Amino acid sequence: MEEVSLDIVDQLKDKCIRLIDRYEETCVEVGRLNQEIASLKEELQREQEFITVLKEKNKRLQLAEAFKASSEDTNDAKMKIGRIVREIDRCIALLNR
Repeated sequence: MEEVSLDIVDQLKDKCIRLIDRYEETCVEVGRLNQEIASLKEELQREQEFITVLKEKNKRLQLAEAFKASSEDTNDAKMKIGRIVREIDRCIALLNR
């Protein structure tokens, strides 16, 4: 009977040791994954800022194209300029609040 009890205790000790080892491994993995998440968030932020810059450049290029418009594109240019003027007016209104 005593031998069976010791065997059960030894098995329990082994299982506890394995459980503790797995817990420690999991903690290390969680730390690594948290660092990876932080790194990916930083990269995402940089990419979003880059997209914003590219969108602004695209707007400027479209505006430049509007000013280069031929006689056929005059109406489009007037519409774009009108849209820009309205946006400027809206910005001024927001500043005056």
